[in-house]
Amino acid sequence: MKRFSSSKDTGAPCQRCIILRFFLGMVLLVVIIGLAGGQELSYLKYVTTQKVANGIMIFGAVIFIFKLIFWYWDKKRENVSD
Repeated sequence: MKRFSSSKDTGAPCQRCIILRFFLGMVLLVVIIGLAGGQELSYLKYVTTQKVANGIMIFGAVIFIFKLIFWYWDKKRENVSD
């Protein structure tokens, strides 16, 4: 992952740091909601670890397919311009 082009001048965090902060913030939010919600979150019982894992795998596969298509398309367009 590349740093932002002007990050040294402005002090902006790199992209990896932003992703890490977002992930840790979401984990903290889930923990707080779980502690504060208690029995009131019983309607979320249909969300299981297997369903979440399946969703992540499907989402990742779709993103991979789109990136592969765009990579192939760029490669093909690059060869035509040469």
